[in-house]
Amino acid sequence: MKQYAWSRHSDDELWYGGPCDSIRECVEEAQGEDYEMDDTFALGLIERYEVNYDFAQDIVERLCEDAWDEVGEASDGWLDSAKRPELDRLNEKILPIVREWLKEIHEEPSFYKVLPFEECTLAEALALHKDKTANAPKGGKDN
Repeated sequence: MKQYAWSRHSDDELWYGGPCDSIRECVEEAQGEDYEMDDTFALGLIERYEVNYDFAQDIVERLCEDAWDEVGEASDGWLDSAKRPELDRLNEKILPIVREWLKEIHEEPSFYKVLPFEECTLAEALALHKDKTANAPKGGKDN
């Protein structure tokens, strides 16, 4: 489901409002912060951060460094044959474990990137996106 954020300007480092499930919700939040219908604000789409790190590459590099520190030149060339397909398979095993661990310790990422798409007044935001609201299924949310 699409989610939105809003802020005073589209180039703000941290966006003030959101996540919201609809443009209307963004406008209502802004109004709750004493924005007037003729005040300009920025709307953006939320792109949630997902842990998708290349753990395998770092692990292999660290293993090689550790082996070099322990035994020196005798370890030279160890794991050189571990190419991208093998590293990808290792990542496929590690990433779910890391994500589950983050969930267990209640540290799943709650932050996100905002992709700005519009600066307009609150009134314009409602008018520009009214057709989406009118076509939303009953009980559904307008996006």
